Amino acid sequence: MKASHASWMLLAVTALWGLSFSWTYSWLQATRDSGQSQLLSSLTLIALRMPLALLLLSMWQPGLVRNPTRYDHLGGAFLGSVFCLGFILQTWGMTSTTPALSGFFTALCNAWAPLLAYLFYRQKVAPLTLLGLLVALIGCAVLVNGWEFGRGELLTIGASILFAFQMLILDRLGRTRNPSHLSAGFFLSTCLVALVFAVVLANFETGVADWLRWTWAMVGRGDLLLILLALAVFPSALAFHWMNTYQPQVPVSRAAVIYLLEPVFAAAVSLWIGHEELTQRLLFGGLLILLGNVLVELPRWLPRARRWESTTPREAA
Repeated sequence: MKASHASWMLLAVTALWGLSFSWTYSWLQATRDSGQSQLLSSLTLIALRMPLALLLLSMWQPGLVRNPTRYDHLGGAFLGSVFCLGFILQTWGMTSTTPALSGFFTALCNAWAPLLAYLFYRQKVAPLTLLGLLVALIGCAVLVNGWEFGRGELLTIGASILFAFQMLILDRLGRTRNPSHLSAGFFLSTCLVALVFAVVLANFETGVADWLRWTWAMVGRGDLLLILLALAVFPSALAFHWMNTYQPQVPVSRAAVIYLLEPVFAAAVSLWIGHEELTQRLLFGGLLILLGNVLVELPRWLPRARRWESTTPREAA
């Protein structure tokens, strides 16, 4: 029951992440002709979004800031630093691709994660999980309207590799400490890494003073402020805290397949907003990803196939 509840919570996490693609894309499009580079705009969004998420989290769950030990905060900081590097590449890549394409290439981390887990930890993966992962990846490929690798796609591939390492690090850290206690350090380090990169880049481009004035002007716009607050609350404070809390309770291979639903949610939101057009590719690709998730859960549903199910991190510890 615990693993089942954790799987549903990760599904909610994935849905919230799906929302973030179109919101981030809207922010980047709005700031495209504002006088700052797209990379600096991406860094600014991360540097603003994550401290707001930490503030909201501390108000919602103050114990998650007060109770963790120094080692919990250090573990969260390491986790957040790895994540932030991938987050920067992903957000920067979205300046030259679409939300659906970004969602697909980000989902490649789910393919890397079980493979890296096997290579580094010799963690067994159930046959049906591998089949489900393959089917879901085919669904992701179907979602893509062509295979033209531009800068945005290449940056997002790099981000997906870093996200895969982040998943494995979280899986390891979650075995030895309360994973929810990693959240504060995670948010703070993500903010600090993005802020340092933003200050350095601003100093080489228009100057830190001009960048600060530009940032204030952007936040002063009602539409961009609303996007920033939405990103801080839903795909940041809620989603990342739930990810840190519940991912260690399920096998990393199952978490990987659940996360494969991210491009489905991203494409659905993008269609609703008008960033994408409804095509047979989107429909068929989404169905394949759902089928992949069903296959990965079959070992739990079929008594005779239970012996194929991967051991959970808690059982393996």
